Amino acid sequence: MSDQLFSVAGKCILVTGAATGIGRATATLLAQQGASVLGIGLDADEGRSLERQAAGISGRLHFLEVDLTQQAAIDQAVQFAVKTFGSLQGIVNNAAVCNTGKRLEDLSDAEWEATFNINVTGIFRVCRAALPVLRHSGGGSIVNISSVHAVATAAGHAAYAASKGAVLALSRQLALDYAADRIRVNALIIGAVDTRMSRPVFDANGGPAALGLSFSQEAIPRVGSPAEIASVIAFLLSDGSAFINASGVVADGGLLAKLL
Repeated sequence: MSDQLFSVAGKCILVTGAATGIGRATATLLAQQGASVLGIGLDADEGRSLERQAAGISGRLHFLEVDLTQQAAIDQAVQFAVKTFGSLQGIVNNAAVCNTGKRLEDLSDAEWEATFNINVTGIFRVCRAALPVLRHSGGGSIVNISSVHAVATAAGHAAYAASKGAVLALSRQLALDYAADRIRVNALIIGAVDTRMSRPVFDANGGPAALGLSFSQEAIPRVGSPAEIASVIAFLLSDGSAFINASGVVADGGLLAKLL
């Protein structure tokens, strides 16, 4: 019984930003655990390789090239999921961009808007399309990827920190509004993770060690792997996390202990 409680087997889940990094690790893990997964994102080549790598595992995994700035494309992806899987019980809003190294007065309108258009408005668009399907499916779980920068930030992260703070606030609001539909919504507050998006930030600052970060399992704070974040996401999608709702769940390798 307990194994079933913490399982995502049989669930149908949409994952954004699924081609690389945390999204890729999450889509793979969920499918390995027996879920039906639709991954969406912009990197079509990596998305196709994800599908190939997933061949033969217990669940199903499909990838669609989707631009999160285009509502029509998101709507079509959700319709594809319903047609292919029959329902949806989970959403992982993982896709994000990171604009760092500038104070607010140095940011252009285009840079600010690009950050919010993916990190916040992308979640709005995906949820707007998917919430009616989750409600029709009898409920489900939404996991929105936030960041420690929503809580305690560093110099030069104006757009990114503001956007990830908005993700945390939006997640709480969605949880309040959709509890009656048996839809849980949580924000996952993550720390430094070894991904294609974070590596340029590490490099620009002289590497993880220069930022006080380590890859050692014995260190706090440390850099996490996409697979470690994926395992937390899978838990939040499972029925084993049923009492966790409207929360900012922290998985940060101890980073906030040093930031605060």
